[in-house]
This record gives sequence, C-alpha cells and structure tokens, in this order.
Amino acid sequence: MGDQSRRGLDGKASRKLDRRSILQDAKRELAMPSRRLFGKQLLTLGGLSMLTGCSLTDDDSVNRFLMAVSRLNDRAQAFLFDPTQLAPTYMEAQITRPFPFNAYYSIDDVPHVDAAAYRLQLSGLVTGKRSWTLPELYALPHAEQITRHICVEGWSAVGRGAVRRSAIF
Repeated sequence: MGDQSRRGLDGKASRKLDRRSILQDAKRELAMPSRRLFGKQLLTLGGLSMLTGCSLTDDDSVNRFLMAVSRLNDRAQAFLFDPTQLAPTYMEAQITRPFPFNAYYSIDDVPHVDAAAYRLQLSGLVTGKRSWTLPELYALPHAEQITRHICVEGWSAVGRGAVRRSAIF
C-alpha cells in the first residue's frame, strides 16, 4: 500500500481518507428525508469536506481541527447563553423514575466500585488538581435542584442535582 497507509495505535494498517467516497456517502445521507434541514446539511457537508484533508492517524491535524471547532463552539455558547442564568427547575413529582440508565454496558453488568478505594481525580487544564475520596465528596454542600437533563442522543429526563461542580473545581 506504500504511503497510502499508515499504522494505527493497534498496529494495523489504516488507509487515508478517500475524499470522493466520503463526499458520495455524505450526499447519500443528506438526500434522506430525515436530514433535509438546510443548516444541518451545510454543517455536515462543510465538516466532512474539512475532515477529508485529515488523516485519522495524523494526531496533530485531527487535534488542530477539533480544537478549532471547540473554540468556535465556545464562542457560540458565550454569545448565546448567559452564564449567570440557571437551568429551569421542576417539581419533585416531575422527576423521571426510573432515571434512564445510559452506559456502554447493560444495567446488569454495572461494574462493582470499591467505595473505600474510589478516587475522583481532578486533573487536566484546571488549577486545583487533586484527588477526592467519597467521604470528602459527601461532605461538600449538596445542591437540591431538580432540572431536566437533555442528552445529545435525543432523550431527556428530569432528575435531582448533587454536589455543585464549583465546589470541586
């Protein structure tokens, strides 16, 4: 395959993105009745055409693209949303029961977590890096706010709050 392939993290050869076939697939998807919204089409086709210049094994080009999209998203959010405005609240009777279970495993396969050994690691681009135990988390002020969780996968549910993130960060 020559320079048309590279080795991925798993050691297997991976092909560079084929611009023509990606655009053909995108056109087929965009022609579907469920995807006829102009804005969605424009964003989908625009995003795909920008990604065709990236090799999925070229971490630098993919990361640069994703960081640019993330910065654009941050600016759009800052323009659209008031950071001091809290989400609407609901009454306790409106809580979704049972709250949807959402994981890559079934509810019967939830892994056991040793509460005594559990640690919440606060790391990354934060100033207060530290490790939290469950008793430390439980000791933080508990916020009772019944809000609606709207998932990117298309479902929503009303549920209770917990420790405010501002107490951890």
